Amino acid sequence: MVEEKQLNLTEILTALQDFMTQDGAISGEQREFYRVFSQLLREHEGEFTVEDIENILMAGRKEVPDLVDEEFFKMGEAILNRYRNKNEDAINERIRALAEEEARKRALAEAERLRREEEERIAEEARLAEEARLEEERLAEEARLAEEARLAEEARLAEEARLAEEARIAEEARLAEEARLAEEARLAEEARLAEEARIAEEARLAEEARLAEEARLAEEARLAEEARLAEEARLAEEARLAEEARLAEEARIQAELEAGAAAKQAYWDAQGDISEDEAKIVPDLPSDATHPALDDGRGGGGMVKLLLGVIVLGAAAGAIITFL
Repeated sequence: MVEEKQLNLTEILTALQDFMTQDGAISGEQREFYRVFSQLLREHEGEFTVEDIENILMAGRKEVPDLVDEEFFKMGEAILNRYRNKNEDAINERIRALAEEEARKRALAEAERLRREEEERIAEEARLAEEARLEEERLAEEARLAEEARLAEEARLAEEARLAEEARIAEEARLAEEARLAEEARLAEEARLAEEARIAEEARLAEEARLAEEARLAEEARLAEEARLAEEARLAEEARLAEEARLAEEARIQAELEAGAAAKQAYWDAQGDISEDEAKIVPDLPSDATHPALDDGRGGGGMVKLLLGVIVLGAAAGAIITFL
C-alpha cells in the first residue's frame, strides 16, 4: 500500500502563489487573503492533512469577506490539485481499493438483496395470512363494535331523552321559580308602593293637621287679639265714660258751689241792714270747704272712686288678655 504524502507549508504557499500570479495581476483581496492564510498555516502544528488545509482555507475566508467566492474556490482547488499530484499513486491505489471494496460491497448487497427478497416473500405470505386473519378479526371486531355502537347509540338516545326530560322539568321549574319570584317582586313592589302611598298619605294628613293646627292657633290668636283689642276698646270707652262722668260731676259740684256762693252773696246782700254783731251769728264757710257730695259715700266722691276702680280693673284685664 502506497503511503500518502502530506504537503508542507512551502508547497501549500507555492501552489497558492502560482495561482495568484498566473494572470500577472494580484488584487488587494488576494494579497490580504494570502497574508491571513500564510499566518494561519504558520500557527498550525503538525502535518497538513486535506482536512486541515480545508479548515484553514475556510478560516482565512472569514477574515477576508470581500474576497470573491470564485477566486476563493480556485485558490483552494489549486492547493488541493497540488496535493493530488503529489499523491497520485496513493490516490490511484486508494481508488482501486475503493473499487474492490465497492465490488465486494455490491456482491454482499446482491446477496443481501436476494436474502431480503426471500425474507420479504416469506414475510409477504405471512403478512397476507396475517391480514386474512386480521380481516376476520376486524370483521368480527367491526360487528362487535357495531353492536356496541348500536347499544351505545340506544343508550345515548335514552340518555338524551332523559336529559331532555330533565331539562324540560328543570326549565319548567325555572320558569315557575321565575314566575314565583316575579309575583313576589310584584307583590313586594305593590306593598312598597302601598307603603309609600300610606306614608305619603300620613305625611299629607299630618301636614294638613299641622296647617289646620296652625290655622286654628292663628285663628285663636286673631280672636284673642280681637278680644284684647275689644276689651281695651271697652275699657277705654269705660274710662272715657268715667272721665266724662267725673268731669260732669265736678262740673255739677262746681255749679253747686257757685250756686251756693251766689246764694250766700244774695243772702248777705239782703241782710245789709243787719248789725255787724248779728251778721257774725252766721259763720263764713271756710275757703277749703268741700261740697258735701264729695265727702258722702253716696255722693260724687264715691262715684269718682268707683270710676277710678273700674279704670284700674279694666287696665289689669287688658294686660292679662295681652299676655295670653
